[in-house]
Amino acid sequence: MPNKAWTEKLLNSRPSIWRSFSAFRVLSGNAAANSPRMDRENVMNGFQCWRRALATTVVVAFASGLSLTLAQNSAQGGITINGAKTELRYAYAFTQPALSSKKPETTLVLADKPLSPKAVTDTFERMSARNRDGVKTLEFTFDDSKTLTSVQFSIDPMNGGGYSTSYKVDMEAFTDKALKGRTYTDGEQTMFKDRFSFDVRFDVAMTVPRAPDVSGKAAWSTPQGKVIAEYLRAARAGDKAGLKRVLIAERAKDLDGPQAAQILDFLKLSADPKTAEFDGLTIDGDSAEANIAERTKDGASSSRYKLQRVGGVWKVAP
Repeated sequence: MPNKAWTEKLLNSRPSIWRSFSAFRVLSGNAAANSPRMDRENVMNGFQCWRRALATTVVVAFASGLSLTLAQNSAQGGITINGAKTELRYAYAFTQPALSSKKPETTLVLADKPLSPKAVTDTFERMSARNRDGVKTLEFTFDDSKTLTSVQFSIDPMNGGGYSTSYKVDMEAFTDKALKGRTYTDGEQTMFKDRFSFDVRFDVAMTVPRAPDVSGKAAWSTPQGKVIAEYLRAARAGDKAGLKRVLIAERAKDLDGPQAAQILDFLKLSADPKTAEFDGLTIDGDSAEANIAERTKDGASSSRYKLQRVGGVWKVAP
């Protein structure tokens, strides 16, 4: 599990040629607390950008009687940071297993721009949308008892969080079909040097995440799973020849480039296929995505790997 020193070293010395590597890492629990930047589930872009993250815990109050009528899947209001307001007009919600506990958790996403269907329920895709399209989001996570447990700010310059009883959520409806209510701060708050407040009303129909095509031990036995396992073994061993066998040609050639040594050192921190869990494999024709998780008493991390079928053979496609 990466620690703060390891993360800071990578932030300062990551190989630029592999910043577009589409394997990501998500941290949660105590492992995330050791990372210099954190977000909900502490999304850390392991290979692509290593940008935003935060962690926060929040107290929530439930109430009823909101009078504002909104179109479903919409929001009204926004967040003001250092005097600059960002309107959050789009609202989404979904329920899926938590990374660490695997218990159901519900996420409410408020955004300034519309999200693609995949980005609505996929942490990695939302991160890509922020990096690629400049989407700004405010995310709230509720546990299986409908208690708010974390908030993620992804709106520059504020990409951090913290526990505060001044963060409120008043719910008018919280069912497996919809969320409706208001979230707000009890006046202006301060996080590090930033002053902020938010107040947003929302009315959301729940989105059902796509289920993986296969998961668990069965996923490791698929053609894609076997390639991922071979890739991880080679990565951890610093085996350049082994990596070249399972990488697409465009990325395999990077291992002979000027940053090869950095890339190989970086990849040695990959998950161990002997102990890692295969949380899900989704397949779309000649492309696939694999989510690999490591869980310990200190927390959990998850990495996303993309694959392509080239000439009938599956390859890892950074």
